[in-house]
Amino acid sequence: MAGKQGGNAIHTQGFVPNYHLTANITQKQLRFLINQIIILAKQIPDWLPEEIKRNLHLLDLKKAVAKIHFPKTKTEIETARRRLAFDELFLIQLQSQLIKKELEASQAEPIPFLEEVTKNFVSSLPWPLTNAQRKAAWEILKDIAKNKPMSRLLSGDVGSGKTVVALIAMLNAALNNFQAVLMAPTEILAHQHYGTICQLLSNFNIKIGLITGSEKRANYELGIINKEKNAKSEKHNSLFIIHNSDIIIGTHALIQEKVEFKNLALAIIDEQHRFGVNQRAALISRTTADNGGPMRTNSKEAKEENKLLYEEITYKIRGAIFNIKKQLDLGHKEVIYQKALEKEFEKIGLSFEKEKSIEIKYDNKKIGTYRPDFVIDDKVVLEIKKLPFIGKFEKEQVWHYLKGSKYQLAILANFARDDVRIERFINTHKTSQSESALVRIGPHKSVLSPHLLSMTATPIPRSLALALYGDLDLSIINQMPKGRKQILTKIVPEEKRIEAYNFIKQQIDAGRQVFVICPLIDPSDKLGVKSVKQEFEKLDKQIFPDLKIGILHGQIKPADKEKVMQDFLDNKIKILVATSVVEVGVDVPNATTMMIEGAERFGLAQLHQFRGRVGRAEHQSYCFLFTENSSDKTLKRLQALTNCHDGFALAKMDLKFRGAGEIYGTAQKGFPELKIASLFDYKLMKEAQEEAIKIIGKDPDLKNYPLLAEKLGDWEKRVHSE
Repeated sequence: MAGKQGGNAIHTQGFVPNYHLTANITQKQLRFLINQIIILAKQIPDWLPEEIKRNLHLLDLKKAVAKIHFPKTKTEIETARRRLAFDELFLIQLQSQLIKKELEASQAEPIPFLEEVTKNFVSSLPWPLTNAQRKAAWEILKDIAKNKPMSRLLSGDVGSGKTVVALIAMLNAALNNFQAVLMAPTEILAHQHYGTICQLLSNFNIKIGLITGSEKRANYELGIINKEKNAKSEKHNSLFIIHNSDIIIGTHALIQEKVEFKNLALAIIDEQHRFGVNQRAALISRTTADNGGPMRTNSKEAKEENKLLYEEITYKIRGAIFNIKKQLDLGHKEVIYQKALEKEFEKIGLSFEKEKSIEIKYDNKKIGTYRPDFVIDDKVVLEIKKLPFIGKFEKEQVWHYLKGSKYQLAILANFARDDVRIERFINTHKTSQSESALVRIGPHKSVLSPHLLSMTATPIPRSLALALYGDLDLSIINQMPKGRKQILTKIVPEEKRIEAYNFIKQQIDAGRQVFVICPLIDPSDKLGVKSVKQEFEKLDKQIFPDLKIGILHGQIKPADKEKVMQDFLDNKIKILVATSVVEVGVDVPNATTMMIEGAERFGLAQLHQFRGRVGRAEHQSYCFLFTENSSDKTLKRLQALTNCHDGFALAKMDLKFRGAGEIYGTAQKGFPELKIASLFDYKLMKEAQEEAIKIIGKDPDLKNYPLLAEKLGDWEKRVHSE
């Protein structure tokens, strides 16, 4: 290609590529440089299986790369784009299908449907369920009644009533003597869920606990441990709540060290897109019967035995690991953590052997040697890793080492990029009188996993849900509760700001409350947009000096946040000035006005989330959009919000305006960054999913597709490191 496209032809003839540029380089320079190396595309290994290329008439990779840069015809552009777009979508779907395959190989505790109790609960609610809520609840109840773990996404617009649908499932779990856990992304939302669930289940004898980083609470007597304030009592408090509660609500504190559930059968994650795959996996693996171990049992005694296996040593090891994380943080080489652990074990008096040679035996004959990082107290094998995530290979490797040795317990600790992950593997060869009650499993066979329900109020179009969550079944609540009034939304020009303030004062005089949202916490000369601190000072000192005004943002301590929110709920605070911390789930029925400063800084989906914080009662509610940018493009985009109240429709509009990364936030985990594929190309997504299903169906370990396996591994590492 380089030889044929010499001179100025690449800049002047036919289709000329146009690239995103960085500083001090021109289009002409970039085209020249790419033209010099494009011939190297011939050396790129084509990892896509031949049968897929044949079935879908896709170009070879080397041709697609060459033609996307220097096409001769419009057809060449389209065929090259189709191949490269398919690659992106196929890798996403392949990963999803692998997750789904692992789930299908797992076993779950069936949660029988308690029809009469459920009907009584639904009829006792202060409002009737919509048909969409009933349909979603029934889909979930049917799933959790099976012995295969549910993996379902519940998507619904702001205020559509997802929590009560999830609560119907939690109620069935609790009354069947199982535990259910609900994990929320913020302490504010966790507290709100706790209050709502305690209120709605007040007629049931169900123990409900709350665990966040700053507070441990329960709706039943905790005894003297609640009065103690030292760190040890905090640990006991969490364990007490977890071991005695039927329903547990919390934040990320639920996936921190030393938190293991007693009898977890249902895990619910609110605001699904804010948790990555690793965080989801960490939650559902926090059962006292450890994942990957060779035995599960329905016998109470055996469960207790597994729970207590080397418990003291385990806690000491975990304590050492998290102490190292606290002192060193993440990002060091594996050997640094190993050396630090040696020092830590010596400090706390744990005996250990490093890289002890362990014979692996089969039929009592040596077939190999294994050298683990540590053997602790000649009882526990400890392996240290520093990988983007712990995959199936690493788990199976530890499991096989354990199986071939004399040891019963292995711990695998991974110092990942975002957190430390710890997994335990138990190999119990003891038999008991109730041998038939035991279900013996290996890493390829069934394991007991909790049912998983993910929820999101972020409106995700079905096509995007398919791209993001191919491993999840989808339930959508697309109806709002009856009696809700439509929120009047207006773009307010700067010259009418005083009128808006006067209107807000009238609303407060009528007993209502107001949200004011700003894009930033601190003032910024560079960005030139409103900050929470500036706006709070202005409203408090100049505009409404006679009113109680509150401030809320991410830098405020959790206890202070809780007090501010409680004061707002109690109508002690009349105007709450906040950042996007109130975007998700905050429910203040008396608030009727949402005022958004710098509205152009937010996506339509996020603005719709803010708007959903008001209009949650019978009062007429309002949303005022203020913008520093009066360009036609900005006003056209904001006008869409004034005309449309359907979150799913707005998400589709914003995908066209801004793209997925901007809509849902680049810092949020779980969203793919598509460079070429379009989220609106449902046909190509479907084709990618179908081909992924075929490949995994016939070769789940990808043994016959080494290039594909290598590519998937590289892609997963890149995705997990982003």
